[in-house]
Amino acid sequence: MGMAEEVKEKLRVIQHKVKIFKQQQFIFVAALERSREHARHKTQPVSSVAQVQAYMDHHCSNVTDHRIFSLFLEIVGELDELLQLLAAQGSKSAGSSLEACKALLRPSFDISKLRASYLHDEVNRLSCNEARNYYGGVVSLIPLALEHLTKAASSNTVQYWEDIHASTPKSEFLKTASQQHSGSFEREKVSDEATATGNKCDHSSKPVSKRLGRWHMGKPAWRPPGRTRI
Repeated sequence: MGMAEEVKEKLRVIQHKVKIFKQQQFIFVAALERSREHARHKTQPVSSVAQVQAYMDHHCSNVTDHRIFSLFLEIVGELDELLQLLAAQGSKSAGSSLEACKALLRPSFDISKLRASYLHDEVNRLSCNEARNYYGGVVSLIPLALEHLTKAASSNTVQYWEDIHASTPKSEFLKTASQQHSGSFEREKVSDEATATGNKCDHSSKPVSKRLGRWHMGKPAWRPPGRTRI
C-alpha cells in the first residue's frame, strides 16, 4: 500500500470512529462530570488531553466511563499517527495545518478555550452555558484537529500531482498526447469501417426478389387471351 493510500485509509478509519464518538457525546460529558466531581475539579474546565487520561486512570466510577474515555484517547492517538504520516510526506503547502494540529494534540496543550464552530456543532449540542464553559474545549479538540489533518491530506494530494507534472519533460507530455490522439483516430477509423461493412452486409442479405422488384418473382409474363404459345 502506497503512502497516499495509507493516508486515505487511516483518514477513513478515524472519520468512522469520530462519527461513533459524536453520537456518544452526552455519555462523554456525563463521564467527565462524574470524574471532575471525584477529583474535586468542579470549578475547573477540562483543560488538556492529559487531564482526560488522568480521569480514566484514577477517577473512573464505572465501565461505561472508562470505555468512552478510552475511545476519546484512541481517536486522539490515531490523529497523532496520521499527523506523523502526513508530515513524513514533506508537503510545504500542508505545513501550517500540520503545525496547528501538532500543537492541539500535545497532551499538555490548554484546550479549554477551543471552540469548534460551523460546520461543527459539538459545542451547540452541550446543554447550557456552564457545560459549554467546562466542556466546550474538550469536545472541540477532535473535530478541529481532524479538520486540519483533512486539509493537510488534501494539500498533499494536490502537491503530489503538481510534482508529477513538474518532473515529467514537456516532450513526454507531447508524445503521450500524440499517442492518445492517434489511438483515438484509429478507433474512429475502425468504427467507421465496421459500420460500413455492417451496412453492406445488411443490404446484400435482402431477398433477391425484393431487390429486383415484383417482375422477378418467378411468375410468367402476361399475354393476350386466345393466342397459343408457340
